[in-house]
Amino acid sequence: MAKDTGDLADDLNRARLGPVQPPAFELKPNWNTAPTSTVPILVERYDDSGAPLRELHPARWGLLPVWAKDMSFSSRTFNARSETVASKPSFRSAAKARRCAVPAEAYYEWKAGGAKKRPHVIRSADASPLIFAGLYEWWKDQEAEARGESDPWILSCTILTGPSPEITEDGVLSELGALHDRIPLAMTAEFAATWIHPGEKTPEELEVLLEQLRGEITEVASAWEIYEVDPAVGNVRNNGAQLLEPAPTLWE
Repeated sequence: MAKDTGDLADDLNRARLGPVQPPAFELKPNWNTAPTSTVPILVERYDDSGAPLRELHPARWGLLPVWAKDMSFSSRTFNARSETVASKPSFRSAAKARRCAVPAEAYYEWKAGGAKKRPHVIRSADASPLIFAGLYEWWKDQEAEARGESDPWILSCTILTGPSPEITEDGVLSELGALHDRIPLAMTAEFAATWIHPGEKTPEELEVLLEQLRGEITEVASAWEIYEVDPAVGNVRNNGAQLLEPAPTLWE
């Protein structure tokens, strides 16, 4: 995410996900976000009067369940399979009650074939933000607490994935299937409002919600565009707007 948080909040408002409270933090622009980096997440909670509030918060990308021994655990929980998220120990508690949206401008995927894998960018054709379904958790850093730090709590998140759309005709959906058999589950603004609504779900309610989430992806992804980009994106030390530019040459 390369936009400042104020612009991101404005974009979410325009996407009918508002009103989003003005964020009280800033993130450094990042065109090559790696797991364990800090990303913005959108959550909903109730204020003291019982009115819902939608807020952006900074979170570590990689979920830290309360029982994780250290932060390195998050390097393997940045994605969660939607088919098993309700039963996996790392995710099931958050899936019941701590659902969020993870906005992004684009994401990268690598296509196999030929001499080497080729990176592609996937983004909304109209430049509107992608709104991924996520989960969040609060985790206490015991070492930070032992050092006497005033705030040892870490907010973390994961992004849910599902099967790529099974579409055979030409178009963006078939391109997605050719890139990978899994896809991060983005949502319409209307469904995102339902997804982040606070409150604990029963197992039956959660399964219905997850099934609806997987069903959303065909509609959402049909408005995306895909194009090849420079392999420089494969190195997280490379960062900048140039990473989103189409590759200067065609691969055979």
